[in-house]
Amino acid sequence: MIRAFLMLLSLGVAVPVHADTISSALTWGGKSDAAHWSAFVPPPASFTVSIAGEASVTAGAALDLRLVVNPIVTGRQPPSVTYLLFGRLPDGAIFDATTGRIGGRVLETGSHRVWVSATDSTGATVSAGITIVVT
Repeated sequence: MIRAFLMLLSLGVAVPVHADTISSALTWGGKSDAAHWSAFVPPPASFTVSIAGEASVTAGAALDLRLVVNPIVTGRQPPSVTYLLFGRLPDGAIFDATTGRIGGRVLETGSHRVWVSATDSTGATVSAGITIVVT
């Protein structure tokens, strides 16, 4: 109980009460540090992603959803990307972080909302979401 109280107390000290009091440009020694914030902001993506495949399947059926990476500039090769999955897949489904593929044999009925993000070597990230419906 005391540990929980101390944890809550430390959060209250660490988190500002009013977000509107936080300046958009941090200062250090009276000088603005806004120019250095660009190092933390990833560049705009030069590609888009979409999810291809049948998102509505019956329980016990094979699921095969693939992430499609499309360059924004025509004629360019799609960038090399890494993938992350957000959300909960139905039981039996698997996610391949190397290819962005969602597959497997689904066992659990229901509606499952997931998002897959793709990040290229520059740090640019885009994402696509889909609802997997298992009947």
